[in-house]
Amino acid sequence: MQLLAWSDALKTDIDVIDRQHRGLVDMVNAAAGRLAGDASLGVEEVRLLLGYLKDYAEVHFGTEEALMALCGLNSEHACRHHENHERFLAHVGDMLDDLSENAVPDGRQLLAFLGDWLLRHIKGEDQELARRLRAAHLAAASTLNATRSEDDTQPGEPAPTRFTDMLARGSAALYATEEEVLELIAGDDHAALVIALDTALLPGEVLRANDAAARLFGLSPSALRGMGAAELFGPRQAESFPVLMSEVLVSGSFEGTLECAGAPGGAATYPARVSYLALHGQMVMLLVLEPAAGGAPVPQASDTADAEAPGIGGTVLSRHALFHDLHRGELAGLERAARLIRLNKGQTLFRRGDEPDGAYLVVSGQISLVVSNSRGAEKVLDIVDRQQVFGEVEALTRQRYRVSAYSLTATVLLLIPAAALQRLQATSLPFAAAAVQHLGARLQHVVGELEALTLHTAMERIIDHLLEHASINAHGVMEATLPAQKQVIASYLNISPPTLSRAFQQLTDNGLITINRRYVTIPDPGRLLRFRSQDPNA
Repeated sequence: MQLLAWSDALKTDIDVIDRQHRGLVDMVNAAAGRLAGDASLGVEEVRLLLGYLKDYAEVHFGTEEALMALCGLNSEHACRHHENHERFLAHVGDMLDDLSENAVPDGRQLLAFLGDWLLRHIKGEDQELARRLRAAHLAAASTLNATRSEDDTQPGEPAPTRFTDMLARGSAALYATEEEVLELIAGDDHAALVIALDTALLPGEVLRANDAAARLFGLSPSALRGMGAAELFGPRQAESFPVLMSEVLVSGSFEGTLECAGAPGGAATYPARVSYLALHGQMVMLLVLEPAAGGAPVPQASDTADAEAPGIGGTVLSRHALFHDLHRGELAGLERAARLIRLNKGQTLFRRGDEPDGAYLVVSGQISLVVSNSRGAEKVLDIVDRQQVFGEVEALTRQRYRVSAYSLTATVLLLIPAAALQRLQATSLPFAAAAVQHLGARLQHVVGELEALTLHTAMERIIDHLLEHASINAHGVMEATLPAQKQVIASYLNISPPTLSRAFQQLTDNGLITINRRYVTIPDPGRLLRFRSQDPNA
């Protein structure tokens, strides 16, 4: 059984991307063959397939984002592409979370999702990406191994006897493309370094350096390989890497300047693009440096230069309303004080009564803020999503935490220490004004939450929650993304999980919503609002 047919219409003419796409098409067809004749996939087979999809997404998306960094693709387009990557990874992660011995995802629904996503991804995003890359004259450098025939594997060939064998072969072929990407980097005209990341997602030693990077640093590629970040970058630059890597995780890339300590003649600052790659299941950093004509660096700005210019930095930290209006020196000091924290799913960040370490900005993942009573009953007070801040009230008011914080998924946080915030509070008028406005908005939010809990019905709260998290998707349809698992949302809305499920079913039966895991389509928002105003339980 062949679900998808590979054809020239699916090609991007970027060899490594087409090879990865072709591998996924073959895998989908192999799974479709396994399901032919009313066969079903066992839980272990589904687990392996979902594991392959997770690996595929990390390698393929890392490949695309590396190519975007090499050719200097428009940051707005790159950010949109990255958001779509994150959405696919979240969908696969949800399926992995749901997997158990008694709850195996329906294989045909899984394949229908993959087939639909793959066609939309290739024919929409990736072919547009390929056109942009070719316009940037990267196509000539991305046709590695052209002697390898596209017809080595026929898409319609029968699946092997064991589906797990096909998965193992697919994984090996996928990882083989990692070397192709490294060869692309090696042959590129830009100075490029592949740098390992430690457990805190900070740069470690150089894994690969191309000839252009060797010329820039006045060393051979082999001499650069193995050098540590401390040897490459100035001490001030190294202190700012937590914020820089936060931007890479949020947007897929960072564009700015980096101070290189190892450049000939001493420290020099160069325009740089940073993205990430997946190599053998580990995330690594791709650094692309762009010196001016003749290899010249850009003038190096001090923390006190342009002291009246706010909004400098262009990172997830500088874009937040609390910090957007800081002067260069204030922002630079905050960036050097910040550090990254990684949490596993379900890990405790702090408990009620703890002294505050500072404010936390969610880089990836989600945090639930929870209160509990002496009997162990818990209530979710808030679900903190990406690019939102929490813990700032306690840090600024020097109060102990009144809630406990847990990670709902694997989460990366940027910690801004309390001492750094309190110094700004005492010395920076722009920060003090932003803090007052921010805390005022937080108070208004809390008042709105109290109003909803005391005066609104469960259905009204559910509909309001959906609309709060809704936006127009790429197909022009309003879609809400549920911020967490349903039991967490139920606790946040102060209802039971069965009540939430019944409400979703009622809205679905009335044709007001359709649900696909955490994605809720709202075909007619006006009709949903009219239903809310006519809620019989009001």
